[in-house]
Amino acid sequence: MSACPFHSRHDAGAPAMPPLLDPALRMRPPGEPLPAPLREHGGPLAEVFARWLRQRDDAAHAAEKSALTRALMALSEDDIRAHARRQAAIAMRGGWGHWHWAVPAATVASLLGWAVDDVDAQRRLHQDLRAMAAGLGAQADGEDVRAAGEAVAALLNGLDDAERRSPDAPLQWTLLRHAPAARWSDRAAFTANRLGLIWQSHEAGAALLGHALIEMRGSACAPTREDLLRLARDGGAVRITKRFDGRETPAKPVTVPLSGTDHPFGDGQHRCPGQGLALSSAHAALVWLGEQAGLRWPLPAEPMVLPNMDIPQFQDHPDQEYRS
Repeated sequence: MSACPFHSRHDAGAPAMPPLLDPALRMRPPGEPLPAPLREHGGPLAEVFARWLRQRDDAAHAAEKSALTRALMALSEDDIRAHARRQAAIAMRGGWGHWHWAVPAATVASLLGWAVDDVDAQRRLHQDLRAMAAGLGAQADGEDVRAAGEAVAALLNGLDDAERRSPDAPLQWTLLRHAPAARWSDRAAFTANRLGLIWQSHEAGAALLGHALIEMRGSACAPTREDLLRLARDGGAVRITKRFDGRETPAKPVTVPLSGTDHPFGDGQHRCPGQGLALSSAHAALVWLGEQAGLRWPLPAEPMVLPNMDIPQFQDHPDQEYRS
């Protein structure tokens, strides 16, 4: 995958255009092959991946993304805060190495009506998401993709169960009202992108919370939403994104920077619709953390280095105790 210059107009003398706004730099165009491991082994992960809005740029993309964006915008800030604070409190019982990983995805799952009521439920969710991550890795083999497919099937079943059991859960309700299955290409696209909301919160959310924790160790003051945006701009979240250059035949994959720009969640028609949810839930969890008396802040460990982000890792103090 080639690097994309920050100003990407090819026409000599044309005004420079930031890549995030360049209409020629699109998401995965129709007919573009899936990543090699998914293309070779198929299964539930490949089927979900091909339906994610962030992996498509087809005729239905704009309408479906608009519906999803309306659903996310309809979420109450009070609901986001309440669910994030509850998941932050539960996750603290699992220690620092668990906390920043668990809170983002568990918050989104909880808003969807998933019963994430204890550390074990958070860990099961985390394990399924890590299995998905392994199946999406560039070096994934058949066993990785198979295990990821089993995790995807379990997660989709859990989401269907949450819809039946808790249709009035905040995010479930706004999706069913503003972006129901009838407004998608098919039911499979609806369910894939509902899972996509949890998946998108997983690594990126852990990265942002992890970098915020590093900053909080010095002051014990929760970063503001503006501070979180600054951390993301400085590389504390997803640093690059992938596009396909439609001026080339076939469309050429390129990387586009997010960190170092004013739009770390993207911009233009492909801007991340979950920015508000991500910032609000992270901020609420960090505020909860700052309210806890007597915390012993974590010990930083070697970060997890991914192609598009670094995720801080933490260790507990040897004598740290947590309430069960």
